[in-house]
Amino acid sequence: MDRPSLQQLTYLVAVEDHRHFGRAAEACFVSQPALSAQIRELERRLGVTLFERGNRKVLPTAVGTAVIERARGVLRDVDELVATAHLDPTGLRGPLALGVIPTMAPYLLPGLLPVLTAAHPHVQLHLHELKTAEILRLLRDGGLDLGLLALPVAGDDLVPFALAEDPFVLALPEGHRLAGTEPVALSVVAGLPVILLEEGHCLRDQALSVCRLVGTEAAEMQATGMPTLCQMVATGLGVTLLPASAVALEARPGTGLTTRPFADPAPTRTIGLVWRRTSPNDTLYRELGRLLSDTLAGTTGAGRRRRPGAAPPGARSA
Repeated sequence: MDRPSLQQLTYLVAVEDHRHFGRAAEACFVSQPALSAQIRELERRLGVTLFERGNRKVLPTAVGTAVIERARGVLRDVDELVATAHLDPTGLRGPLALGVIPTMAPYLLPGLLPVLTAAHPHVQLHLHELKTAEILRLLRDGGLDLGLLALPVAGDDLVPFALAEDPFVLALPEGHRLAGTEPVALSVVAGLPVILLEEGHCLRDQALSVCRLVGTEAAEMQATGMPTLCQMVATGLGVTLLPASAVALEARPGTGLTTRPFADPAPTRTIGLVWRRTSPNDTLYRELGRLLSDTLAGTTGAGRRRRPGAAPPGARSA
């Protein structure tokens, strides 16, 4: 069998990522003629056309899309093979790409990063603030090593590790008729205009599920991010469901925002780590998960109510 080389597969994925032979060549530090020649040789070996070549753009063919997906998996497996050979069982070393969703990054990272780097001083941490769908895609493609997001996630190829429960609170403008400190029944949401984040944020989906539970609809207004959402509430445009982990920053004195906890059973989201099931660092990631879970249990926002690593409903156990 005339097998393709790893170099050819690397060039193949680069062309797909950039949709341009010149930019792909630059990313791979080779000349465009050299890269193009390798792609043509790969097509000859496989006996198929992988790309439609136009004057302005390059598009994968149907078979090219399937081959590229397989190529990503091969390159990811080779990277993990190399990582296994250099594995240090005492701690994480070298580059570690961590994807974090925007509704967790500013609230959890300040407390978690010092713990991570103290436990693994030889790690080179690279942070990426991304929405859930992009984190999961990059995890599967090998572009990320770990994800910090809300569980559950779908797919037996990923390991979900629950860290803590992050209860929602009702965020109101100061002076609102419901302002107070005592827990409030979830049913009060039914009579209020609830402002949510825009499409693509998992927090939006979680808040929508609460709205459906109490038989209400979200307001037509949407926010692009958590700070904007809280500012809209502070100006009296509506209310929202705010994760407890965000309260210290977004509802601090002077913001015009006040919060009330929900009476039990309060709605929550599950904070968790996610990584590929094939990762050679599985044991170290689990140890890191337990360490971060203990850290979250000691904070005033998100608290540990679930056994560390226990998967939430709908997720495969870690």
